[in-house]
Amino acid sequence: MLHRVADLRPGEGPRVLFAGLWCGCLLTANYGIHPLRDAMGIAGGVRNLHWLFTATFAAMLVAVPLFGLAVAKLGRARLVPWVHRSLALHALAFFALMQWGEGPAIELWTARVFFVWTSVFNLFAISLFWSVMADLFVASDAKRLFGLISVGGSIGALLGPLLGGALALWADPSWLLLLVALALELSLGCLRALHANRDPGHDPSQAPSE
Repeated sequence: MLHRVADLRPGEGPRVLFAGLWCGCLLTANYGIHPLRDAMGIAGGVRNLHWLFTATFAAMLVAVPLFGLAVAKLGRARLVPWVHRSLALHALAFFALMQWGEGPAIELWTARVFFVWTSVFNLFAISLFWSVMADLFVASDAKRLFGLISVGGSIGALLGPLLGGALALWADPSWLLLLVALALELSLGCLRALHANRDPGHDPSQAPSE
């Protein structure tokens, strides 16, 4: 089916499919937790929203150099499992705090930290995805294939809010964080499949790490 709608060359179909699924998983998680992030921003205090945005800016100032240093040391493809598993653990920790954390102070600071964490999630998960794609596909192939890969992300961007809305009808919105952890684990499966179907002449493990 992919060959019918896109200019694919032999062997590219599985790579594009798994890349699109990976992108879809990440965007499903990212847009699925947006309503929860907004709710946590309100719970953290409407009058304090400007401080939450300031904290988000400060967190990004710290996270971006650390991200660049980690990429330089490990390389993008090797960094993905560390980032995905760390973010999944964070999501599970937030889920536990939202479910069983007691006391106004715990609830307040969980809401505030979660609001900031969503921006870090976007940087480390989604930005890293496209960086890995740049390693996996040479420039000429990227021009042909990245639009098709992003279709998976568009589907995920639609699916995330739909799942979040459906879940909100019968469960606490914090359960969306389990969806995030699952999506991150499925993304690692897509990465392994991409490695299994990689172009023998373009090994991502040897891609430049700058």
